[in-house]
Amino acid sequence: MNERIRKILSLLIRNPELKMSNLTAKLDLTKRQINYAVNSFNEELKIKKLPQIKRNYNGDFEIPLEVVQMLTSEEEQVDAHYLTDNLSEIDRVVLILMMLITNPSYVGLDHFGDLLKVSKSTIIDDIKYAKWLSEKYNLSLVYDRMNGYSLIGSEHRVLQMMSDIVHQYHIFQSENIRDVLVVDERVKEDSVVHLIHGMEQMLHLSYSDESVDYLQVSIRFLVSRGLLQNTPDEEPRVDIRQTPEYKLVQILVGDTQWQLHSVYLEWLTLLFLTSNIFEKKTTQDFDSDSQLHRLIQQMVDTFQNQTFIVVEDRENFERRILNHLRPACFRIKFNLSLGVYSLENLIQDSNHAILVDLMKELIIPIEKWLGKAFPEDELNLLSYYFGFQLTNHNQQQKKKPRAVVVCTNGVMVSKLMRESLEKLFPELHFLAAFSVRDFYQFQEDYDLVFTTAPLKTRLAQFIVDPIMTYKEQVSLRYRVLNDLGIDQIDQTVDSLIKIIQKYGNISQMKNLKEEIQYFLLQANEDSPLENYKVLPSLTHYLKPKYIQIIDKKISWKEAVILACQPLFEDRIIDGDFQKDCIKQIAEVGYSGYLGERTCIPHTTVEHGVLKDGVSLLLAKQPIDFPDGHKVSLIMPLSFYDLTRHLRAINQIAEISDNPELIDELLAVNEVNAYQLIRQYT
Repeated sequence: MNERIRKILSLLIRNPELKMSNLTAKLDLTKRQINYAVNSFNEELKIKKLPQIKRNYNGDFEIPLEVVQMLTSEEEQVDAHYLTDNLSEIDRVVLILMMLITNPSYVGLDHFGDLLKVSKSTIIDDIKYAKWLSEKYNLSLVYDRMNGYSLIGSEHRVLQMMSDIVHQYHIFQSENIRDVLVVDERVKEDSVVHLIHGMEQMLHLSYSDESVDYLQVSIRFLVSRGLLQNTPDEEPRVDIRQTPEYKLVQILVGDTQWQLHSVYLEWLTLLFLTSNIFEKKTTQDFDSDSQLHRLIQQMVDTFQNQTFIVVEDRENFERRILNHLRPACFRIKFNLSLGVYSLENLIQDSNHAILVDLMKELIIPIEKWLGKAFPEDELNLLSYYFGFQLTNHNQQQKKKPRAVVVCTNGVMVSKLMRESLEKLFPELHFLAAFSVRDFYQFQEDYDLVFTTAPLKTRLAQFIVDPIMTYKEQVSLRYRVLNDLGIDQIDQTVDSLIKIIQKYGNISQMKNLKEEIQYFLLQANEDSPLENYKVLPSLTHYLKPKYIQIIDKKISWKEAVILACQPLFEDRIIDGDFQKDCIKQIAEVGYSGYLGERTCIPHTTVEHGVLKDGVSLLLAKQPIDFPDGHKVSLIMPLSFYDLTRHLRAINQIAEISDNPELIDELLAVNEVNAYQLIRQYT
């Protein structure tokens, strides 16, 4: 089988929906070249008495399972090497470093060549780059003429580099690459997943999907090195050994075949300590976190005073922030990388640009406690998380179900199935592809299973063919999402069919229903999230008709009710909003004042906020508010999304600190007042 047909079949096996036009574009080949390659290969299949590759009436290529099995069995031993044919320079460099990390003795130039499939001169250039990177960690990449290359230096810095490389480069997410780097049968994917799940159960929490992916890779590399390395000369880290995670790591590792020095147990603990938590299922806090908890309370106090946001269910909010900040503090303390979190998209999608600036001030007490500053990426993620918890405190987050693939047709076929299913189900987190025997040993670590044959299990199982047509894939997606309750579209389909039946006769009801299901599933595939790059200005919320001017003396309660009236009439707020604002203002120490002449009554969704909106009452005669405040501007704030208004709040604060502008607003009519505010903001 030549290289051209290998590439064609590799694409078709992984993407059975590809048409001839897709293949010509991806491979830069003509239709004639592709047809010739397929026909030539079919001649080989004839000789071997195997079924041939065909094209159906839709133009899809159909590859018989026997052919897939033949191809994958031939390539099983070299598949990972084949994946390294088109690596970038930095991918080759980090692969060289990881080979040196997982093989603590020496690695020869030929070993690098076998994996990277480039010339010796290219490898030597890559090694120079790898040497430069290792020096950043105070490590030396040395060469011995008899043995080859090795890394020399502190074990702590070697493992720090390993952690950073895994975090920063996606290449290690390939299970095939990991299989080449780790050959020890004691360190298989299933045992690593089992260890992670064991830690989650014992701590009553679940790690984020990104953290689980990171742990799967880094634990496997760490343990592989620990099993081969001589006892390192490192000082024990008392602060890690005092954590509950360290005690649990000792218990969990004791149930494996891994005999690890305490240095590696400490680092294994550190991998868990620095992993982000998706959900903690207990309210119990560790004694060692008491100081951090007090600092978070201080952070929330400052946040409320500066933004006029009342944090609902503050105790739970602070606990969720602790769950995020604790691993961040360990990362910063031990100089570990955050990793790849697509932070730019997170910030843009959730409109937290201003919250990032505010967080720089809020985090200062924690930075002083740590003795280290928060890097920009950690601050961005903290800002996103802080804002997310504010705006979604009443919404229950849903964690992706953890899925496993089981195939009776060999390891490589199961990996191909996993690759295909990962594309088909972004709502699921696929952790591994197993044999039937391994599945029965570790099935409790998963939520559902995709399998080629029925299994005796209590998990939700979906029996699938290893190679599916596009229509079969869509049908499977519909069935799985409905069974799991992730995406209910049955009701929408039934409603559409009722409408269609009003205006025509349906002769093929089943086919129509299927086509609508397919259409809705495909329509939902790429539904873009809102992506606002700039938070709304004050005039986004303040309409001209929401501005009122009065020139008479009234009580502060009457003024608040009058100021809220435009929002009430437009169903932005209800009557509870006014009552709660009046109740708050009457309390000693009310903080809803800006500058000397502005009051901003505001409350929460539970107390009458229906939509986003701001109104303005301009009082030519200052109104006497409690605690001796003389107020000329009353601006009730109704915000359903508690982070989107931060830019508007800043603009209100600037107006409140500008006495000349306030005097100008009090001297004009409603229309001119709106124009002045629009020009200013």
